[in-house]
Amino acid sequence: MAAVAALLGLVAGAILGLSSPGAAPQAQASAPPETTVAPTTRTLPDEFQTVILGSFNDRLRADARLRLVREQGVKDARLLDQAQYQLGTRWAVYSGLFQTEEEAEAHAQQLEQLGIRELYVKPVKRAD
Repeated sequence: MAAVAALLGLVAGAILGLSSPGAAPQAQASAPPETTVAPTTRTLPDEFQTVILGSFNDRLRADARLRLVREQGVKDARLLDQAQYQLGTRWAVYSGLFQTEEEAEAHAQQLEQLGIRELYVKPVKRAD
C-alpha cells in the first residue's frame, strides 16, 4: 500500500512539474546582416539543366540578385562560378538541378508564378 502511494505521489509530482510555468526562454542574438552570399559548396553533377535567374560579371550584382530571388521565395537559389562551370559570364544565379530540359521548363513556370520574370533554362557543363 505504501509503495502504491509513493508511486502515485511521484506521478502527481511529475505532472505538476511539467504543467507549471517555467522561466521564459532567453532572447537569441540575431544573425549579422548578410553582406555577400557564398557560392555553393555542394558537389554538383558534371552536366545538368537548370533555370538561370541572372548572369553577372560583377559579384556584388550577383549577390544582390541572389538575395532578391530568395526574398521572393526561391529558397534553393545559389551561385554558379565560371571557374567551375561553362557559363558565358563570371557568375550565374540559378535554381534547380534537372536531368531534362522539360523538368527545368516546368520549374521555370513555377518560378514565374512567384513573380520572377527574368529567367531562362540552360544546360550547364563543368569547365575543363
